[in-house]
Amino acid sequence: MSRFTTKDGCDLEYRLRGEGPLIALTPGGREGGEAIASLAELLSAHACVLTWDRRNGGASDVFFGGDPLSEAEIWAEDLADLIVHLGRGPAWLAGGSGGCRTSVISVLRRPETAKGLIVWSASGGPYASVFLGFQYHVPYIMAAERAGMKAVVETPYWADRIAANPANRARMLATDPREFIAVMKRWMSAFYYRPDSALTGATDAQLKTIAVPSLIFESDDDVHPKAVSDAMAQLIPHATYLPSPWPNTEWMGRFTGRIQGSVFDLYPMLVPDIVAFIGKHG
Repeated sequence: MSRFTTKDGCDLEYRLRGEGPLIALTPGGREGGEAIASLAELLSAHACVLTWDRRNGGASDVFFGGDPLSEAEIWAEDLADLIVHLGRGPAWLAGGSGGCRTSVISVLRRPETAKGLIVWSASGGPYASVFLGFQYHVPYIMAAERAGMKAVVETPYWADRIAANPANRARMLATDPREFIAVMKRWMSAFYYRPDSALTGATDAQLKTIAVPSLIFESDDDVHPKAVSDAMAQLIPHATYLPSPWPNTEWMGRFTGRIQGSVFDLYPMLVPDIVAFIGKHG
C-alpha cells in the first residue's frame, strides 16, 4: 500500500496492480479499496488497476472539513488529483453504487483526468435517496447529538476506521460535535431526491455533457433501480448499455444477508465486458 497526501493534508491509502491502461476502481458505500480486490486482481492481468481508500473509508484519514462540496464531490476531486499524482492518466474511472457516483462526478468535474467511464449499480430515485442518505449519516448525527464525538467513535463503522488508522481517533475526538453534525447534514442533503436527477449526485443535464466512452451495466435492485441505469444510458451520449451479469436475486440475497457473502463477490462477472470495452476504445 502507498499513501497520497491531498492538497488539504488528508492522507489516502492506495494500491496499484498490473501494467497497461489505468483503471481507477472505486467501491460502493464508504468501503475501502481492498473490498473489491477480487475484481482488481482479475483486471490487473489486462491493465494497471488502482484501488484506493477514500476519506472516511478504509485506512485513510477521516475528514469533516467545512468545504462546501458534498462528500462525493470531495472524493471525485481526490480521485482526479491522485490520477495526476500517479502520472499514468487519463484513466478509466470505474465503480458501482458509491463508486459509480464518485466516478461520474469526477468525470464531470475533472474531465481531463478521465479516458472513459465504466459503471454499475447506479443509485437514484426516491427510495434509494432516503435509504442511502439515512444510512450514511443519520446514525452518526444521532450519536453526536446524544453524547458528542465520544459516542461517534464508538459506533461500529467509525471504530473500524480507528482500528485501521489509529490516528483517526484523535482527529475525531478533536472535532467539534456541532461542526460534525452540520457537515453530516450537508452531505446528507446531496442525497435528497430531485426529479431532474436520475442518478443521485448529478443532474440529467450534466450527464448529457459527458464526452468520454461510457459503459453502463443495467441496474436491477431496490437501491439501484433499472430506471436509473436506463436513464443514464439515454442521457450520456453514445453510451454502451449492457445487461447486468448477475440476477437480482443474487445481489439482493447478499445485500440483505439472505445469501452468505458480499455483493462484491459478484464483481468478477463484470471482467469480460470491461476488458472488451477498454480494448475496443483503448
